[in-house]
Amino acid sequence: MLLGIAPLRISFGGGGTDLEEYHNTHEGFTISATINKFTYVFVRIREDTKIQSFSPDFASHLPPKAMDKITSSQGHEIVLTCLKEMKFKKGADTFFFSDVSLGSGLGASSSLTTNFVKVILELQNKKWNNNKIAMKAYSIGHDVLKWGIGKQDEFASAYGGINLYKFTKNKVDVTPVSLKKNTLKELQNNSLLFHMGSRGHSSKVLKRQVTNIEKSSKKTLEALQNTKKIAIQINDALRQNDLTTFVELINQGWKEKKKHASGVTNKRIDEICRIALTNGAEALKVTGAGGGGHLYMFAKPSKHKKIEQALKKMEVKNIPFEFIDKGVKVKHIENL
Repeated sequence: MLLGIAPLRISFGGGGTDLEEYHNTHEGFTISATINKFTYVFVRIREDTKIQSFSPDFASHLPPKAMDKITSSQGHEIVLTCLKEMKFKKGADTFFFSDVSLGSGLGASSSLTTNFVKVILELQNKKWNNNKIAMKAYSIGHDVLKWGIGKQDEFASAYGGINLYKFTKNKVDVTPVSLKKNTLKELQNNSLLFHMGSRGHSSKVLKRQVTNIEKSSKKTLEALQNTKKIAIQINDALRQNDLTTFVELINQGWKEKKKHASGVTNKRIDEICRIALTNGAEALKVTGAGGGGHLYMFAKPSKHKKIEQALKKMEVKNIPFEFIDKGVKVKHIENL
């Protein structure tokens, strides 16, 4: 039996410019950091050629059947599509789940797809580099499942760590960002993550962005151009161990992100942000496409308890986390 473990991520800036509709014409840049929240995939080879799938997150089970006899249900489309697209010929029992709730804004669906690709490659005794793994996972989500997604989440899950991603029509360049230990410690100690509630799949909001890009919306294209610049500037600030500038850029990026499309924010999110800033937050942003999910925040440790208590009244929960530098990995259970 194999266990695949793939990290989720917090996006710092540049989201939206990883959409093909944008970076096939303009260069895109994003910067994000992986955290110790994961998707998990267990796969056991069967003696027959049937596929069985368990998803506790969706409280559902697909009983053993031949692949061509299976009718997919919500939550299982990722595993079934990955098996088909990776040309997996054997039978298998699969069990998969995530550390976070659905609609997290932390890239869980893309992490899970990347995870399955990596596990299937291990079963097939194939060795692919991280770039190829990420692109295959993206192709499955974007081209086959028709999610209106960008590329950054698959790459974050495959590579791990804090990285600057450059997107062009034909390739994705990944540049690691190495922080001094003291800077990383300060960033960690000042960072907070809050769960605001599920917002459904990110494709709904991203499809509005795609429509605006295809219509050459001046407001959206200018916001994406500014967002891209901010991502590059965040990279520079972190490399210079300048967290003061980092804070300013996170706030600028959130202002630009809200111009990408309707649905990125709403009255509840605006009120949550207002309360957090009033109680000591220095910077904040929604972690994914918007509309809900998680909120990343930077605040002095002395303000954390006050912010947490204020947001608890709005049923917004603090989620403890740590930044990590490891990407997707596969373990043989018998070797644990």
